[in-house]
Amino acid sequence: MRKIEAQTIQAVRDLLWMAEFSGCYWRSGNMDVSQSHNGISGKLGYERIISVRLHGNEIFALRPDCQHLWLSDCGWRTPTTKSRLNVLLGCFSSGFGIFQKKGQWYFQGKTWSDADKWTGSQSVSFRMDADNWMLQQAEKLAGSKLEKRTGMSRDRSNYL
Repeated sequence: MRKIEAQTIQAVRDLLWMAEFSGCYWRSGNMDVSQSHNGISGKLGYERIISVRLHGNEIFALRPDCQHLWLSDCGWRTPTTKSRLNVLLGCFSSGFGIFQKKGQWYFQGKTWSDADKWTGSQSVSFRMDADNWMLQQAEKLAGSKLEKRTGMSRDRSNYL
């Protein structure tokens, strides 16, 4: 895992914890993480979206309220895009991944036998496990911007 990927994961985790924040939260190089709110919290139609952008293109959107995440290559099937998507998938949904075989991208489901050709975007259910190895590595590499700024520590039990 690259340091920028670890920092991206930590920024997404921080935004999961502090729901009231809105706007661009973290930016480094070609990556940025932001959060937006559509509608009024607690009312029908309210939607909270945490977005990850690579070169200004939204490659990952997490909707914690409906427990789904959305992935897209935005037409850029590059090793960097695939790496970022796989790290985010590994941290926020278990058993999924994107791989390449003979130049063709595939989306890996829960088992090796259910790999489908990558269509450019995919929606999967959101699940974050505090014991996830990738999350632990990201925490070691990046630390939390929220903890550094405010001195507030996060209890792992507060995560979904």
